[in-house]
Amino acid sequence: MNVFLKKYNFDWLPMLLLVLSAGSLFFVFFRKELLYLTLIVFGGLFFTKYFFKNMVITLVVLCLLFFSLLGLNYIFSSNYQSTQKLLANGVIFLSSIFAALYYHNKKQFVEHLYIVLKIVLVHSIINFIAYPFVKPFLFEISNNRYDCFTFFNTLFYLGDSHLFSVFGFEMSRNQGIFWEPGVLQIVLNLLLFIESFVFKRRGLVFTATVLAIISTFSTTGLIVMLIQLSIFFFKIIKQKTYLTPILLLVFGSIFLVAQVNVEDKLSGKGEFSFQSRFFDLVQPIYILKDNPITGVGLDDEKYLEVRQQPRYSLNLGVLDFSNRSKGSTNSVMFFLAAAGIPFTVVIFVLLYNQQFFFEKRFWFFIFIIISLMTEPLLLRPFFLTLVMSGGIHIINKFKWKGF
Repeated sequence: MNVFLKKYNFDWLPMLLLVLSAGSLFFVFFRKELLYLTLIVFGGLFFTKYFFKNMVITLVVLCLLFFSLLGLNYIFSSNYQSTQKLLANGVIFLSSIFAALYYHNKKQFVEHLYIVLKIVLVHSIINFIAYPFVKPFLFEISNNRYDCFTFFNTLFYLGDSHLFSVFGFEMSRNQGIFWEPGVLQIVLNLLLFIESFVFKRRGLVFTATVLAIISTFSTTGLIVMLIQLSIFFFKIIKQKTYLTPILLLVFGSIFLVAQVNVEDKLSGKGEFSFQSRFFDLVQPIYILKDNPITGVGLDDEKYLEVRQQPRYSLNLGVLDFSNRSKGSTNSVMFFLAAAGIPFTVVIFVLLYNQQFFFEKRFWFFIFIIISLMTEPLLLRPFFLTLVMSGGIHIINKFKWKGF
């Protein structure tokens, strides 16, 4: 398999699977198929290329660690858990382990990711610009959890709540190939991170990425982008003071867009979205208080039942929810309440020790945490691959010299 990919220069295709697992519409509509395909591909790549003593030991240790944690969560959680959900989580964790072992080479991981993210960037720009022209030809696609409009399954748009007007043209917030703009901004901000801090470039891709993030009109995306640009340009301003007015103009323009978004979330049309996210931040703390060690279980359907119990209802002034019938938008707080403190600590210690991005390590960690706190993405192969790379690093520290 690996020989075939290299022969035809498609060795970045496995990375495409990982990125698609991070909130793409393919994952929404073909979840099981995509997860099993990811497992088969990375399992095959591992066993054909890296199946030798050192790697096998690491594989076994990681599997023992995470399957033990999943098993303990399944057995000792406060609610009955679905065996099917346990197996599904097992597939996700095993796929991530194989992916991290295959991409143990940092350079290969970044190069492949960069190729895929540029493809996502180009598609997102086309997706945004094309809306006024393809609007008459859109048709709806849906399943029991999600619906959106598409142009022949190539361009994707959400409903009226995501529309706005620019110079008389009706436009739609950019979601690219993902289920909503908030997921696209994470992927684009990751591309901006690579451009800014790994390759240290300020060319066409850098500029296009900034414009594409703005087109998502995601408050979190704009704030994260401002922070990244501030860090990146701080050193440049120190060396080239004459660029300060230009950069301040750029920051000011982006800040105004972010300010409008924040005001809309606090008191405008986006108020319910803000309240829902705030609810998803606060309510898991109450659930965790009752289940600090093992959590209530990683079965997301059972978690929905738990969060609707009367004792977890909240009335916090701006919030007035007697319950929440939808899944959590905050995957960090969900995982904390569902898996308990020990499991969560393991995940985030390993995430901080990830081995793919050494540049601005602390900022990268904060950026990923912010991203995971705004979208339900933690239990996705792409983000868990970062976690597993940290696990490989720590395991290698304790390997005896005989190996």
